[in-house]
Amino acid sequence: MTNAQDIIARNVLWNRLISVCEEQANALMRAAFGAIVREAGDLSAGVFNARGDMLAQAVTGTPGHVNTMAASVRAMLAFVPAETLSPGDALVTNDPWIGAGHVFDFVVVTPAFVNGEIVGYLASTSHIVDVGGRGWSAEGRSVFEEGVTIPVMRLRKGGALNEDLLNIVTANSRVPHEARGDILSLLTSNDTGVSRLTDLMREYDLEDLSGMTRFIFESSAQGTKAALSRAPRGVYENRLTLDGYDAAIELRAKMTIGDGRIDVDLAGSSPVADRGINCPLNYSVAYASFGIKALLAPEIPNNQASLDAISVSAPPGLVVSAERPSPVTARHVIGQALPDLMLGCLEQALPGEVLAESSGALWTIALSGAGKTAFTSLNVALGGMGARPHSDGLSTTAFPSGVGAVPVEAAEVAAPVIYHSKEFAPDTGGAGKQRGGLAQRIEIGSRLGEDLSLSAAAFERLTTGPAGRQGGLSGAKGQVKITDGTQITDKGIYRIPAGARLILQTPGGGGFGEPAKRDRDAVARDLSEGLISQEAAERLYQKEIKEREKRK
Repeated sequence: MTNAQDIIARNVLWNRLISVCEEQANALMRAAFGAIVREAGDLSAGVFNARGDMLAQAVTGTPGHVNTMAASVRAMLAFVPAETLSPGDALVTNDPWIGAGHVFDFVVVTPAFVNGEIVGYLASTSHIVDVGGRGWSAEGRSVFEEGVTIPVMRLRKGGALNEDLLNIVTANSRVPHEARGDILSLLTSNDTGVSRLTDLMREYDLEDLSGMTRFIFESSAQGTKAALSRAPRGVYENRLTLDGYDAAIELRAKMTIGDGRIDVDLAGSSPVADRGINCPLNYSVAYASFGIKALLAPEIPNNQASLDAISVSAPPGLVVSAERPSPVTARHVIGQALPDLMLGCLEQALPGEVLAESSGALWTIALSGAGKTAFTSLNVALGGMGARPHSDGLSTTAFPSGVGAVPVEAAEVAAPVIYHSKEFAPDTGGAGKQRGGLAQRIEIGSRLGEDLSLSAAAFERLTTGPAGRQGGLSGAKGQVKITDGTQITDKGIYRIPAGARLILQTPGGGGFGEPAKRDRDAVARDLSEGLISQEAAERLYQKEIKEREKRK
């Protein structure tokens, strides 16, 4: 076989390895009980080599799950050494500082054996709706209040389930049947991946994955270095202010771009908060790395080698580097703002090439019964994505998380709630040569005419909207209210009285470029499609376009 043929063959095998991960993720979505996993894809799946290094990930999934899981396998093997594992074993944890940043996300790792030896691991992560404590809420003052924490241990040993562990989880959960089913769906996902991986290795007559590891890592390292080298060397700093809980939070980054690598220091960010919006460093690393790769290296497959080219650090005790026992339930409020913080640094290095700020944190709609009927309903509301240098921002798109929303029909079947409306919110995308993506407006009430309880833990950018770039205007800030007149301005717990409705309007994406430079036909199209109002068209675009024409 020539060298060219060998490279082609190895690339085919690499793609087959990625398809193993995708089958793994699809199995998880089919088996999951929780709608947030089954319908929205709030999960991750990946293949790891025998050392616990991530070789490939599924396309389906979130950066917060995938990039934290990249370090989880090795961390879990430090507690349960590989030499103690046998066929049929599987490990599990939901420790926020080992897994995905809060107790709701469980990581399951299953070894794959060939000829009696471990050749790799299949790992998956997904959200479990309820594991006790205060539930989905930022009200906790420590992680001990947020739900049961499972240290690294065997979920299955030699094919036998650890029923004691499952009983602990279900005894603490308000939805025990769903909690048990979701944990077992992670096992099913990994078992599917193990089967596909070993089939693949037999097909190609592979005894181990060492050769593929070298090829994947060498190719990825070279590609990542070349991609990162596009940004000029230097030191760039940026800051971003968030609503926080009781007070505003400032995120700071100092980015050093070197020869094919980038180092980020988050020192100077606000100290830990006393409410559950803190972010463990592993989750901060996951999203900061994603923001950099999304701009500079989007075509490079995500694996250990491509991630190694980016380092993210912070001294302990900050809101981005919270230590145990800090409360961390809504850690994604901080973590999902970090891509915009990184892009603000890169805008200085590559002016005019970076998209505007996006809505950021995924708005988790956490409703529960506050009347006679007990239930838990979890969904997400999506904001607008920032406009790009050459195209409008995507509307109601979860950037950077990448998840979808639970369809209205599925949400209404799963819980006694009714979605009275769910629609684009006109005029919410920041004006610019390229318009920011639109937010959405959602109106929800009780189907039974009973009181509801709402956790506002994840509602962010209620004070200021996402900023525009290169003269583009900011996107609209978010708004949340109850029809009884209550305005929701913090991340607390609110009661929605029987007969009243919750109305949410997520933030819109920032605009890119001066509004006066927007194409006249694009303005007319936005107007005809109801994306902007007549007043906005005249105030933000047409007047400026006419003034520009006069100056000619």
